[in-house]
Amino acid sequence: ARRYPLALAEAGDHVGLAVGSLREVERGNSALIMICVDLTEQVLCEALAQHATFIVTYSPVIKSPIRSLSTDDVTGRILLTCAQHSLAVYSIHTACDNAYGGINDWLAHSVAAGRIRPMVPHPEVIDAGQGRLLECELSAPLSNLVERLKKLLQVKHLRIALAFMVDEHSLSHALEACFVKTFAVQVGVTSSLVLTFPADVLITSEMSHADVLAANAKGVVVILTGRSTIERAYLGFLRQELQDEFAGALRRYLPSQRAPHPLAHGRRHWLRTPPHKLRMPQTRIGASRSSAHR
Repeated sequence: ARRYPLALAEAGDHVGLAVGSLREVERGNSALIMICVDLTEQVLCEALAQHATFIVTYSPVIKSPIRSLSTDDVTGRILLTCAQHSLAVYSIHTACDNAYGGINDWLAHSVAAGRIRPMVPHPEVIDAGQGRLLECELSAPLSNLVERLKKLLQVKHLRIALAFMVDEHSLSHALEACFVKTFAVQVGVTSSLVLTFPADVLITSEMSHADVLAANAKGVVVILTGRSTIERAYLGFLRQELQDEFAGALRRYLPSQRAPHPLAHGRRHWLRTPPHKLRMPQTRIGASRSSAHR
């Protein structure tokens, strides 16, 4: 909460503590903290096998109000199992997106050096808000930006919608000849709101077809990374940041190894065992040592 104040989250976003207690972590006791984009049953099995005491997840486990918990659905199974094993779960999501030093800031700083400011400033918190606008002192070839992004996000391909017609065979030359200076950055699904800000390039996770066309019509190049791609790269950075910050504490921050990109190579990369057949600990509500919040 200190790094990503919950007050910065978008309305209706279920950020913060979803299950359990932070007492063990707050007291500075020895702890293994797992970091993941999505808390799936595969990741939960991994956390239990590693004897983790705390899970930091980017996406909320609870996405809508819950009236009851049942092992008949995946969310219920995850929450009840976490509660039974006193495994705390904390989500950062849009609080991280909007915070100063959060994921949008990280992405903007990683793109190029320049002046960075929120596209929609928070009314109360300085330097926080939705999206980021990066204004560089010097223009640079679009090709440099594309290669830098691919290296940062550890991907081979990005989807690019140029604001001008170009033959496929001339694409490389076009990227080198196109010089850009101002960038708009927005993690997640970007709305048409960002089109009101002056930028040569928009970098975002996803965008509607109509909004991509509207951006191109205004002369804006759109670069789409795909959902969770930016988040996965950022969590690697966050893990190292936390490890350095708490170097004196007996804590280890472990990125999940069982949470590959769900759309990698056009197919889902899960464990060989189907999720519903994983050997999950039996959950008895009466045996739970910690309570589920919300």
